Amino acid sequence: MYTTEEEIIHFIFKAFNNKKRIKEDIDLVFHSIMVGNMLKNEGCTDEVVYIGYLHDIIEDTKYDYAYLKDKYGKVIADAVLNLSEDKSIIDYKERKLKFINSLSKVSNDILMVELADKLQNLISDYSNYIKAGKEELIVEADSFENLKWYYVTLQGLFNNKLESNNLLDRYNKIIEVYFK
Repeated sequence: MYTTEEEIIHFIFKAFNNKKRIKEDIDLVFHSIMVGNMLKNEGCTDEVVYIGYLHDIIEDTKYDYAYLKDKYGKVIADAVLNLSEDKSIIDYKERKLKFINSLSKVSNDILMVELADKLQNLISDYSNYIKAGKEELIVEADSFENLKWYYVTLQGLFNNKLESNNLLDRYNKIIEVYFK
């Protein structure tokens, strides 16, 4: 019989079904595992770690809010929903602004998951950035300036709402490398 954490890890491997990350030849589930592990290493509660593992399920898989609520409960399902962008908004900046505004209203625990998510994305992009430069960072953004706006705006939110911690320190340092 699995522990809750083991069951969630098993589920996310099944849910992502060998999907690959956009910029590297690695399974997408790697990102979710790394986010959960970053939160665990930071000393976050088990629930926050579970949310970290599950944070992209609604956005990137066939599993929806109702499934997560039934399987893991309302608290976790609500958190994952709060960490999911409205993909029906096509315009990058409009979608990101709506997402940032919604993040400004969530608990610091949920904001920690978003911090780990964005930090892990930037860390994963680092070798490509060193080889190919800033244009390598652009995937869904329509310009480097909009990408910079997004990550720097999140930086302000993280620094205003979260207490100093290792993930925040790392995020601030990597933002300096990429965007300053």
